[in-house]
Amino acid sequence: MSSNKKSQRLLSLDVFRGLTIIAMIVVNSPNTYGELSHAHWIGINFADLVFPFFILIVGVAISLGFKNIHSSSAALPSILKKVWRRAFTLIGLGLFVNLFYTHFEQIRLLGVLQRIGIVYLVCCYLAIYCKPKTVVTTGVAILLLYWVFILIVPAPGLPSGHLERGENIVNWFDQFVPGMLWRGTWDPEGLLSTFPSIVTGIMGMLIGHIIIKGKGELPTTVMNLFVFGFLSFSLGCIWSLGFPFIKQAWTSSFVLATGGMGAMILASMMWYTDVKGFRCGTKIATIFGANAITAYILHVIIEKLLDWKLSGASIHSSYTELMSTAGVSDFISAAIWVILFLGVCFIPVYALYRKQIFIKI
Repeated sequence: MSSNKKSQRLLSLDVFRGLTIIAMIVVNSPNTYGELSHAHWIGINFADLVFPFFILIVGVAISLGFKNIHSSSAALPSILKKVWRRAFTLIGLGLFVNLFYTHFEQIRLLGVLQRIGIVYLVCCYLAIYCKPKTVVTTGVAILLLYWVFILIVPAPGLPSGHLERGENIVNWFDQFVPGMLWRGTWDPEGLLSTFPSIVTGIMGMLIGHIIIKGKGELPTTVMNLFVFGFLSFSLGCIWSLGFPFIKQAWTSSFVLATGGMGAMILASMMWYTDVKGFRCGTKIATIFGANAITAYILHVIIEKLLDWKLSGASIHSSYTELMSTAGVSDFISAAIWVILFLGVCFIPVYALYRKQIFIKI
């Protein structure tokens, strides 16, 4: 890569990806509660922003990476081969990660990385074969159809439009998925909710399109991202009055609101790092972002090792007992654990970064 191309790379994208992975590690660590835990059903906590933000950045990367690739490109067959290989690698890694939570006889087919793989595959095809207007139309159609479907199609034994936790048409479909379901009879990364999650990827593609159209005029790009984000967020809030924010059902209002917030946050980071040139506080995020998927997988493995019982007790349970005996409050105990856990996860990622090893899926 030439030095000119290197200079055009937006640091804000790497920082956004890295901060998202850091947030994912934090909210997935044991002892979290309050805003660091997912909303029970309706509403948006801080933890509920992490997954959609990661899908957003996937969409942005697709838009930027495929800007010069179209359906008549000579290299298209080899490109599509890489796309399918990457998608199935993500799905395979998701199945592997799930084994740390379950047993082989209870394999969970659904999950975070599986959803990312599906969204990546669909959005790549949209980027190659569809014009931006068609991509937008597709996204709008999915959100509207998802809303109308929930509104008019009843689950057996329930009225149409019923949207209680575990008692709705979205969760009802999950019973047809073989293997383990995360919530027993349904899954937060279930079948139907995968469709609107694709629109989160599409919103990331639109963010990437705004960046491309900016043609290096970063102040203008920042403003356009803010406008796009604010309008999307506002529309999501209005829609939530009749179709509430539910991350575990990935409702249409949730897609627009979280996508809008992500766009505004990315715009803020772009202003800080790429317009003003500030670097303070970005190094750790950049290191995590350089090996994002690797960091995600490692944090699951490390978490399970810390919960692995030796002589009847695990490191995590021993820590909890020690803090309780010392009279430390639950908040302080959880905060210290999260910081230590994040530090342990940082060690292997930093080692890879120092050796300039970037594991690409």
